[in-house]
Amino acid sequence: MSRLLKGLGVLSLIVAFPAFLFAGEKLTILHINDTHGQIEPVEAKDGATYGGFARVAYLVDSLRSEAEAEGRTFYFLHAGDALQGPPVSNMSKGKLDFEFLNEMELTAMAVGNHEFDFGQENLNELVEIAEFPVLSANVTDESGRLYPAFVKEEVGRERIIIVGLTTEATPIGTHPANVEGLSFLPADSVIVALIDSLGYGKRDFVIALTHLGWTADSVLAEQVPQIDLIVGGHSHTIIEEPRKIKNSLIVQAGARTVYLGKLEAELKKGSLRDCSYELILLSGKIAEEPDMAARIAEAGEELNKQLGVPIGKTEAALVPGFAEAADELSLGDLVAEIMLEETGAEFAFTNQGGVRAAIIPGDVTMKDVLTALPFSNTVVVMELTGNQVQELLDFNVSLGPHSGGTLHLAGISCEVKDGTASNIRIGGVPLDESRTYKIATNNFLAAGGDGYEILKQGQNIYDTGTGVNSLLVRYIERVGTITRPSDQK
Repeated sequence: MSRLLKGLGVLSLIVAFPAFLFAGEKLTILHINDTHGQIEPVEAKDGATYGGFARVAYLVDSLRSEAEAEGRTFYFLHAGDALQGPPVSNMSKGKLDFEFLNEMELTAMAVGNHEFDFGQENLNELVEIAEFPVLSANVTDESGRLYPAFVKEEVGRERIIIVGLTTEATPIGTHPANVEGLSFLPADSVIVALIDSLGYGKRDFVIALTHLGWTADSVLAEQVPQIDLIVGGHSHTIIEEPRKIKNSLIVQAGARTVYLGKLEAELKKGSLRDCSYELILLSGKIAEEPDMAARIAEAGEELNKQLGVPIGKTEAALVPGFAEAADELSLGDLVAEIMLEETGAEFAFTNQGGVRAAIIPGDVTMKDVLTALPFSNTVVVMELTGNQVQELLDFNVSLGPHSGGTLHLAGISCEVKDGTASNIRIGGVPLDESRTYKIATNNFLAAGGDGYEILKQGQNIYDTGTGVNSLLVRYIERVGTITRPSDQK
């Protein structure tokens, strides 16, 4: 023993030693979700850019280095839906995204519903490419779980358990054919049984890495008190400060790499202390990792050679959802009108979730169209009875105005009364329940997507094989310039 320690005396050692022995573990967690192929920056209407994988990579590298210098345990998590977005990602069916996530040394990722959009075989290939665990405790087939359920790590005297969970609505959140033979079990009962099987103790810190959505995450927090932190995705919710529900903190970082969440805390006896949180906006003020930025730019330039030739112009901003400004047109409404015109149906509709990005005023290229309408949906025509039309619109009303399943309608109108569709008019004529109507939609909805089971009961169903995005391309080529709403009056 040194002279210094000998000189401290017994009492001083008794006071000082426990503080050292029971010091907490320092923890840094970064998280993203619903990146949807947005490896390139997002361009706003004013020309400013946000996000992109190169900015994510720069921050992750910088914050990892800081954490390591401070002796902090560091995790970088992705809460699912890496796939389905701009052509630069879709052309590789997500392989390029996974290669970049490998380089960012992702800790773990949850399986999202859109991970299945290019089929189970493609997802299996991505899992093989991944140098990080792709987690889901509640996706099974007849042989059992398809993916690892969790990862765990001993950190000092603490044990950290990360459990992946996938939305039970996946069969209506991707084309049903993509998940044929799979079951999506209730997330709450699955994670409870899993935690119990791991011998849950007071020094366990449980992270639920979920692709369930904000509402389902809130319910999960109420029902499963063993969960300490929910890192969520699916609903694209921007949570600026962690929400505390029962024992759980819930975080989510919007979508498309516009934000990166950063949580720092001390972990002691399975609980977080001195917790701080920042939702970082990845604006142009954030530097890009130069090597990754160069390779993304190269991939974009190669794609522009194929898809960057203008096919027409738009004077209006073509926006997802329903237009709110005077110089905007709803792209979903426009697509429904084009489907109506092209098929000769009596009315047509498409789902709000099928439009994934805006097309800003100026030249319109094939790349713009495929970015806004990335799904390979085709146009389907069928016949519905008057009663089925009523049921269709009642279900649409039940979803509310902001659901991905909310319909853009053409050739048909209705009012909402007491939670149902009323005063339904088709081509200006009141709905006749004794009649049969020819309708047009997309093959995702026709297969029961977004919960529209009634469409599976249609008669004389015919898939035209024509892509919804191809219809928009033909329309733009034909009209030359899409004018502003004020110009159409």
